[in-house]
Amino acid sequence: MISPSLLDFLQELAQNNERGWFQAHKNEHKSLNKAFTDYMLTIAEQIAHFDPDIQNRMGDPKLVKVFRIYRDTRFSKDKTPYKINFSGAIAASSAAGQPVYYLSIEPGNSFAGGGVYMPPTENLQAIREKIDEDYKALEKILNDKAFKAIFPNGLDRHAALKTAPRGYSTDHPAIDLLRLKSFVAGRNFSDAEVTSKPFTDTLLETYEALSKLNAYFQD
Repeated sequence: MISPSLLDFLQELAQNNERGWFQAHKNEHKSLNKAFTDYMLTIAEQIAHFDPDIQNRMGDPKLVKVFRIYRDTRFSKDKTPYKINFSGAIAASSAAGQPVYYLSIEPGNSFAGGGVYMPPTENLQAIREKIDEDYKALEKILNDKAFKAIFPNGLDRHAALKTAPRGYSTDHPAIDLLRLKSFVAGRNFSDAEVTSKPFTDTLLETYEALSKLNAYFQD
């Protein structure tokens, strides 16, 4: 269960995003970060019941990755030093460009989802080759009743190409999928939802609906 104190901390951080405030609350952050990490580990144990790739990786200390709260401001106009969310990913492989189960907790903007986010060029090419050869299997996953009920908008298209990728025709039957540069689906949750007792069950339902999509890309 996500504690309301995590949202309270992030809300205060958003209003006091500077090093002095954070240093004064560093112990609180450390405690909340541990609790969030433990929660992600518990979720991973449950995902293992329906995802054999996660099951095979249980015990790996790198199975769960909780992202640092410190922002990289080197190339950003926004120089606030801290992220205003807690986020983590559970992956069947530590290699780059692999499918994950993702969770981000942020006041007013919590999000859960998964898939392959902006894979490196080599991985992206491999994904497109798989879609080219077996797009019907992916379409079946995306049209599954349980998947569509949770992700009615399907895969996110924010980074899709406007034309066909190199080597593919614009009249390819799966051109809408081949144009994607990221293969993720997700859903948002309110603050009340993430701090409610049923949230863990809802989160696992979300991830189970994603499991076939992740398996397709893991293969």
